[in-house]
Amino acid sequence: MTQWRYDRLTWPEMNKAIARKPQPVVALVIGAVEDHGLHLPLSTDNDILESVLAACGRQAGGDLLVLPTIPFGLDEHHMDFPGVIAIDIETTLAYLSQAAISVARHGFTHILIVNGHGSNQSVCDLAARKCVLATGAICAATTVNAAVDPALVADVLAAERKGGAGSVGHACEYETAMMLHAQPSLVQMDKAERDIGQLKLKYFNWDHPEPSAYAWQDWWSRFSRNGVCGDAAAATPEFGRRMFEVTVQRFVELVREFQAIAVKPRVDHH
Repeated sequence: MTQWRYDRLTWPEMNKAIARKPQPVVALVIGAVEDHGLHLPLSTDNDILESVLAACGRQAGGDLLVLPTIPFGLDEHHMDFPGVIAIDIETTLAYLSQAAISVARHGFTHILIVNGHGSNQSVCDLAARKCVLATGAICAATTVNAAVDPALVADVLAAERKGGAGSVGHACEYETAMMLHAQPSLVQMDKAERDIGQLKLKYFNWDHPEPSAYAWQDWWSRFSRNGVCGDAAAATPEFGRRMFEVTVQRFVELVREFQAIAVKPRVDHH
């Protein structure tokens, strides 16, 4: 099997990967350690990321190299729950952007920052932009966790979830189902609950698939009893398997589409 873990290559093997045509896309991965209700571990975001990306790496046939997951992110708003590890905006941005820039300095031209935690999103976007500006590489931010952004699997998520409006948010129907498929021994379904504490207003909606006209993140404990936003009790292993398989299939397609983006020369019009 082709090695898909970036850090498992020797440096001569790394040179071969850089020289490969088409060159593999490098995934720079970041998650979080934070509350996920009474029924899921603090590692949930990282567990989902690592499970999905391992499957993608195996299926991509050399088109994807995956870096070890950065386990901590922007999480101060969850600190009312014990165990959360919170890294501030400036440190998260600096760490992510420097890691991406390091990858580009070796000659990799296509880098995806893959995020598994909602509040990292804007930081990942800025880190990707910093990498582009510093190196000229094609660097973008994305996710494989539909609770962060459902765009990759929105049609299947909307059609097949069972919990109805408000069921997908955090430690929710989707994340619980993904864990029931990928890490079932870590799920305590007897403690899974429905908590629809997030707001749904005319211009703001925290659930999927309806978009919001503005972004806002409150202190988590002000709208969630135990860290759940959604309907964790509605989750099933079957839904988790379906979402997992669709995510892997489409993310490998995304990687190959991204891989084909041409690196064009800049034009200075001064």
